[in-house]
Amino acid sequence: MNSLSTIPRGEDSKDDTTSNRPPLTSTNQSENLIKSIFYEISEVREKMCGNDDTCKNSREALTEDNLNLPKMSEKDGCFQSGFNQETCLMRITTGLLEFQIYLEYLQNKFEENAKAMQMRTKALVLILKQRVKNPDEVTTPDPITNSSLLAKMRSQSEWLENTTTHLILRSLEDFLQFTQRAVRIM
Repeated sequence: MNSLSTIPRGEDSKDDTTSNRPPLTSTNQSENLIKSIFYEISEVREKMCGNDDTCKNSREALTEDNLNLPKMSEKDGCFQSGFNQETCLMRITTGLLEFQIYLEYLQNKFEENAKAMQMRTKALVLILKQRVKNPDEVTTPDPITNSSLLAKMRSQSEWLENTTTHLILRSLEDFLQFTQRAVRIM
């Protein structure tokens, strides 16, 4: 009988320094969450566009993007040139938190997919926040600003609702692509 058989189920051996479980902050977990969010984005596009490939692949955006959707830039430290893990992690976690209100907006039309995206982005935030040196410095969006933005988005015409949905999906997808690349560098 080996020494591990005497350990009650659910408990770890204090002598076992090599755990087979990957750490919560593993790159694989982050990548899997990102891939599953990409899948949900694809599902929403499918529901919106049906068989219209022009609609699905549209990269058009309104010139007046008043949504202030999170974006990545050089100063965020997430690009290969000028990469800064701490700055990048702060930007990613803050950006994903900023997307929460937009995902809430999508719940009106795409309840299951939007909830799944929201849940997975929150899980991704929790995983990445563990890697931030000062997690208390991660900026969370202002609830009052968020509620007025949500009310404004919900009062739009159907055409604007569809355009807004396209913008949100495209921006989230772009943000996650940069996030995925950055996570791989980390």
